[in-house]
Amino acid sequence: MTSIHLPGELIVKQGADGRIIVTNSPGFSSVRSYNKTPNFSIPAYSSNKVPSLYGNKISTLSIKYKLREDLILAVARAESGFNPFAKSKKGAVGIMQLMKSTAEQYGVTNRYNVDQNLDAGVRHLKYLYKKYNQNLPIVLAAYNAGESAVKKYNGVPPYKETKNYIKKVRRFMGLPYSGTFTSSGKTTIFKYETRAGRIVLSDSPPPEENTNVVVLD
Repeated sequence: MTSIHLPGELIVKQGADGRIIVTNSPGFSSVRSYNKTPNFSIPAYSSNKVPSLYGNKISTLSIKYKLREDLILAVARAESGFNPFAKSKKGAVGIMQLMKSTAEQYGVTNRYNVDQNLDAGVRHLKYLYKKYNQNLPIVLAAYNAGESAVKKYNGVPPYKETKNYIKKVRRFMGLPYSGTFTSSGKTTIFKYETRAGRIVLSDSPPPEENTNVVVLD
């Protein structure tokens, strides 16, 4: 059972069935239950420390679905700040911000159930990771804006929200982001030699002027 302590001695708990319970008594002498998201906000994730409860679950799912753990953690952080009760204006729900259609695709019966939400989110991320040949910007664009948007623009769609999302996730993963993509949806790779004679392969243009640059397809 997931438990989160709120200001004012209130305790929020989520059972295995996803039902949310709010109480001010450890003995549950006075309980209010919700089948939908409660009408208050949960403190957002704001540090580099991953909540151990969710970190352990994500680590297990990373091994189960053979998907890089840093990617899952970064997406969860960017999507909801690890808030299991988060709900977007578009109707996405939970830590991995599942839309209703995506949840149904993976057999989720309660999007507020942490285990179901994480499992489905990781499975969907793995599906996209495989579909787009591990092309991270495209994978993230599809997770954020949908596969139809990626198909329509043959790559990362020109949405400010999506581009900022990709930048945020890559930053959480400790990766650079240039925002430069080819029309085919592949990341542009630059090969160049530094003044010190070092050969560099990067998705960002060289910082130095008058450098012999080769663009790799």
